[in-house]
Amino acid sequence: MIYISANTTTDVPFTLFEKTTYTGLTGYVMQLYSNQNHDNTYFWLTGDTTNNNARYNYFPINISPYNLIGGTYDYFIYQSTGNTGTTVVVSALTVNNVVESGLCTIITTGSTSTTYSDPKQEFTFN
Repeated sequence: MIYISANTTTDVPFTLFEKTTYTGLTGYVMQLYSNQNHDNTYFWLTGDTTNNNARYNYFPINISPYNLIGGTYDYFIYQSTGNTGTTVVVSALTVNNVVESGLCTIITTGSTSTTYSDPKQEFTFN
């Protein structure tokens, strides 16, 4: 599980290189799927800060522009040969492009308690 702060930039470690198969790789796209409201958010991972990216990668992640709520998310990281501009072409992402996936918790500080209702269960986050 990875942890990302909603209000600051968080350096997050990944192991992307070992599963990357594209020779013309231009970047990675991260998808966050909310387990609370079932929304998807996509953004480019840029600025790898490691000297040894054959073993691991550290990416600075700032999610504040996306207005995500605190809670748990499934994350998927896709390899891409597309443009690394600001727009992510979601239709170009396939399951064959996934190089890492897992769980992510977004931590908000100073937030009040919020309850999300679902027909099957109820979630409360502080």
